[in-house]
Amino acid sequence: MVGVGVAEGGGGGGAPDGYYGEYYSPEPYYVPPEMCPHPQQHPQHAHMCAVHTEYGGMPVVTSATMMPPMLPPVLDEGMRHYLVAHPHAQPHPHHAPHHQPPHHQPPHHQPPPHHQPPHHYGPTNGAGGPQHFYGAGYPAHFHHVPPHHMQHSPPPVYQKDERTQRQYSKLKQKLERKHNNRNNGIEVNNSGASTPSLSPRKELNGRGESSGGSGGASSGAWSEGEGSSAGASVQGDDENDTQALLDLLSATRTPQVSDMTPTSALVQWNSPLPEGVNLPNVDLTYDLLLGDRKRYKAIYSGPSLSCRVRDLRPGCEYSVCLQIRAGEVTGAASEAATFRAPAAPPDRLPAARVVQRTRSSLLLRWASAADNGARVTHYVLEMDSGDGFKELTRPRTRQHTVNNLRPQTRYRFRIAAVNQCGRGEWSDEAVVWSAGSPPPAPAPPALLTAASTSLALGWERSAAEEFTLQMDDFARGHGFLPVYSGSECAYVCEGLRRATDYRFRLRCENVDGQGPWSTEVSYRTLPERPYPPGRPATRGKIHSRAFRLRWEPPTEDGGAAIESYTLELDGGEGYKCVYRGPEREALCDRLLPGQQYQARVRCSNVAGDSDWAHSDAVLVTDAAPPSFCAAPQLVSEPRATQVSVRWESPDCIGGSPLTQYRLDLTDMDGVLRLAYAGLDTEAIIRELIPGREYKVWVTPCNKVGSGPPSPLLKFTTACAPPDAPEAPVVEVLSPRIVRVQWTAPANNGSPIADFRLEASAANVDYAEVYRGLETVCTVTNLTPFTPYFFRVRACNAAGRGAWSAARDALTPRAPPAAPAGLRHDATADSMRLHWRVPECHGAEVLRYRVEVDDAAFETEGATPERLVEGLAPDTVYRVRVAAYNELGLGDWSEEASAATRPRPPDPPVLRCAQAAHNHLRLEWDAMEGAQYCVEMRAPDAREFRPVYRGCAHSCKVKKLREATSYTFRIRASDERGGRGAWSAGTVVRTAAAPPPAPPAPCVTLLPPRAALVSWEPVDDADYVLQCARGKEAVFKEVYAGAASQFQLEELEHGAELALRVCAVRAGLAGAWSGAARAHVPVAPPPARLRKPRAARALSPRHAALLMAAGFLLLAVLVAVLVQRLVEPRP
Repeated sequence: MVGVGVAEGGGGGGAPDGYYGEYYSPEPYYVPPEMCPHPQQHPQHAHMCAVHTEYGGMPVVTSATMMPPMLPPVLDEGMRHYLVAHPHAQPHPHHAPHHQPPHHQPPHHQPPPHHQPPHHYGPTNGAGGPQHFYGAGYPAHFHHVPPHHMQHSPPPVYQKDERTQRQYSKLKQKLERKHNNRNNGIEVNNSGASTPSLSPRKELNGRGESSGGSGGASSGAWSEGEGSSAGASVQGDDENDTQALLDLLSATRTPQVSDMTPTSALVQWNSPLPEGVNLPNVDLTYDLLLGDRKRYKAIYSGPSLSCRVRDLRPGCEYSVCLQIRAGEVTGAASEAATFRAPAAPPDRLPAARVVQRTRSSLLLRWASAADNGARVTHYVLEMDSGDGFKELTRPRTRQHTVNNLRPQTRYRFRIAAVNQCGRGEWSDEAVVWSAGSPPPAPAPPALLTAASTSLALGWERSAAEEFTLQMDDFARGHGFLPVYSGSECAYVCEGLRRATDYRFRLRCENVDGQGPWSTEVSYRTLPERPYPPGRPATRGKIHSRAFRLRWEPPTEDGGAAIESYTLELDGGEGYKCVYRGPEREALCDRLLPGQQYQARVRCSNVAGDSDWAHSDAVLVTDAAPPSFCAAPQLVSEPRATQVSVRWESPDCIGGSPLTQYRLDLTDMDGVLRLAYAGLDTEAIIRELIPGREYKVWVTPCNKVGSGPPSPLLKFTTACAPPDAPEAPVVEVLSPRIVRVQWTAPANNGSPIADFRLEASAANVDYAEVYRGLETVCTVTNLTPFTPYFFRVRACNAAGRGAWSAARDALTPRAPPAAPAGLRHDATADSMRLHWRVPECHGAEVLRYRVEVDDAAFETEGATPERLVEGLAPDTVYRVRVAAYNELGLGDWSEEASAATRPRPPDPPVLRCAQAAHNHLRLEWDAMEGAQYCVEMRAPDAREFRPVYRGCAHSCKVKKLREATSYTFRIRASDERGGRGAWSAGTVVRTAAAPPPAPPAPCVTLLPPRAALVSWEPVDDADYVLQCARGKEAVFKEVYAGAASQFQLEELEHGAELALRVCAVRAGLAGAWSGAARAHVPVAPPPARLRKPRAARALSPRHAALLMAAGFLLLAVLVAVLVQRLVEPRP
């Protein structure tokens, strides 16, 4: 069974929820007599048909006690319908085992109509009877079976179109009526299982038994009054609702199959609902069943209206049917649609195999392949002898003998099957050798690797051969025995004895026979590692720094003599070798006192080292005083009054923990003092004298005693920087000079190297003005009328001392400073000088004095600029400036050079070189290094606007109006002289333009042989009209004048005309318009007189047909009107 459904279009239902597998059970199911394929299997029940074991069954409920909640059982005259639920119940004890439910049932599928199981229904009035049902775990399924199926009644035929619409309308109305009853206080119990009564009295009067049989159990609210009648009414409505819903789902048309390929087909179906009709709160689910040899399985379930069935077998016949589910209600399966998948080329054959082989022929045989729906007509056999595959033959049988081959040659074969659909895929290649001579004796096997229990041998291959390897063990005396047979070129002989000689020989074998043996070779296995020696044990007394160890030889030497022993000791830092040699006793010296040691020993032979043998107990040496420490080291450079010292622990603490370190210190006078005592290995020695030499050493101590002192450490304390001097004394000598004096401070053990004096005008950002050993300094180049602050400090080899207190002083007023930033703006005969305002030095600037070469000028007031006129063009002058205040003339500024410009160039003569209707070309005489600017003024403009800037001697002005006068002017400029004057205006006029091309003329044909040609007029222009007849390309003038239309007379019938027009203004002709074409109609033929035909009388046969058609049309109209009247409104 092959087939997988995939939803097509916009619906859901992919592979995960649309493929369920086969599900029918092996129980006998009810099948109509015309659809049962094996009626002779059930003579007592002619309609019981067994279904294959691999299918699962459908759960069937025949007891009214198993009706699901909210939907009671419904019974009508034509069909009996049950909405199946599975409450927690047990099967009837009288049922046969084949009525048990299947265990692999998909929850929402049922078999096709001809494979549905038998339904045994009990009485509907609640009486006792055999109740057949399944237990919990299966969701509801909707089944319909004729009430007298045991009497071989055929299945019912359902209405599909109008009846479905009426049933749906009734269902919707009754659902609304049931909803209104619930809102009025009437509670309907639709449970299929019995509801326990509220009092024992209700069970005694028979209501409890009735509820168990019919499903209409009464609750406490239904025991008296109107409740029972209301419940019966609602129950009747539910029966009609279920009947209508079942009829709606059963009205399923046969699905349509299209778009078939050898492995897939598209299945489509229609919705059972009429257009524009929807079920309230219910979604339709379509289940598609695929059948192969009367065996069905579900391949799709979902809301889509199409499904692509894949994985079909080519050439096989299939059947598909459709089931529709609405919630838990399932309709009947549709009629089956049968289709056959198209055939395909055969499948791929397996590789051919050799049945018989000779030196010149090969007998090939191959297995058959699936024909995919079309019989295999023949096979195609191809052979490759070294130059590619070539077709050999086309046999009809599945074997072939290939002759005329070369001996001992390699060939490749491939085979493909062919049917009426084409050739299948090529099989895998079969590599075959033709027979040849037996192989010669090979070279003896070579030893690749050797071990104690194995020998790895290798040999070379000369062709496609099989090898046989034999081995001879001298000790056993059985001679050569085979140890390997195969095609590999290497083999490992395992399970051998150590240090033993073995002989080997090799023989080749191929399809042509066995060759001779090779020469014999002998190889020896390696020895093994020896066993561990005896545990090491002490011999004699254990001293503080030495002891002696001894051990026994190993019990097994591994097949080789012991070459050496290795002894290692572990004192807490890992094992270290202390002895290696052939002796079995060793002296361990240079040990640490009070240290724990562990010993281990191993032996070695040519095969390697044995495992370690460890000592039984821990070996401990005797304790002793600690050894000396290394010389102490300075942590950092010594300071003036303290030093930091560090030392390391001794190499040996003597086997006892240290109690303290003693750090002793002595100076140059030999005074000894204890600087530190403790367990730390770093100490700070304080209260030292700067610049003195000291000696220090450290002594370790433990409980046994003090160790030897360490070597001496000598160091000298550093010198301190000098103290801060007192505030300096400042004496003002002039507005720009002061004298500063100070007193030298204490040098703190080191001579003063220099003094550093700094000055500042704002008591911040000091700048150094003196450095030396003198205590007096003269500071010059000061700014007059400015406060200054001075400070000083001393420096020696130890560093810089602190700054003294600041001393301030104010310099007196003075004439202004020299102006700076002198610049000028020059013309040909003048220049304007500018400069920055200088410092006034305590008195405001009154005016400035300017010197230009030998001439001097003064400004009016303190304005920092002056205009100097009357200068020569293109001349360089020397310029300088000084400022005046009430104290006199200040310093002159730096002398600067200022040059006047040369005279600007004169404007060139502007002339017109070319005049067109929309542009003008202007020219002028060129000057070296000049730039030009051309400006234009239109007739309607007030100002000139630039049209060209550059260094060329011509320009083209575009986008002008025709026959218009324009005024142009020009000026020249260069880098030194600047811009010159504008030239006088030059008036230039553009030429007139030819008129534009008019659109294609419009041609209007006039009877009988005339044509009116018209075109759009152009201002102030005459027109020329040309005409070409037929397919001629020669146009001839037919009109010239000022009118915008012209009528052509006496045209030829059937002639084709081409017309074009152009405008002419002031003797200038414009471009031709597009050609307009017109076709003169052909002359009409002369009229013929027709004779009147006599009217024929209607025959009786024709009259009868017309009357029958009228009556049929009237009947159709009446039927449609009646249908509209009797159809209930929704």
